[in-house]
Amino acid sequence: MPERGAHRTMRAVSEPNPSRVLRGDAIVADPLVRELLAARLVGVLATLQPDGSVHAVPMWLSGEGGEIVLASGSTSRKARNVERDPRATLVLHDSRAGCEICGASLRGRVQIVQGAEAAALVERVHRRYVAAEGLALPEVAAFLGGDDVAFRFHPETAVTWDERRSDAAGALRSTGFALPLVPTTSS
Repeated sequence: MPERGAHRTMRAVSEPNPSRVLRGDAIVADPLVRELLAARLVGVLATLQPDGSVHAVPMWLSGEGGEIVLASGSTSRKARNVERDPRATLVLHDSRAGCEICGASLRGRVQIVQGAEAAALVERVHRRYVAAEGLALPEVAAFLGGDDVAFRFHPETAVTWDERRSDAAGALRSTGFALPLVPTTSS
């Protein structure tokens, strides 16, 4: 307990960094968005259901050349949603233990690509996540064989966040007091 009349000194603590809003070409040109697209991450694509509710699913993607492409099946719920309403949100994030978080929420429109053009784009997405030898395995080929369309995601606006350099992230990193994220295991 401080003595009566003693002044406590309080250390200035940083607030979370404000999110940044990006529009148009500035989205894929942004260094954080480029970093997220270059990383092998799983994005979350949110589309709109007929009743207006959100359908959000994890998806593999490719950001090669600044073009955002995802692989899907033509009969999937997300493909049906996009056919009816092309508006979608794609969330990319690289979150670690503690405050080591960064990401981008991209809002835009999805164009469905079919046929030979889709096959090349789908292959590009698959090759980002599975080695050529893995793609040749019959079980993997059968599993991924349902991806017969590609989604070209055209971002219109984005919100980004990056707390990796925040005081809070630094404090947790240096003390080791952040609890690790724990992956699930298959049964």
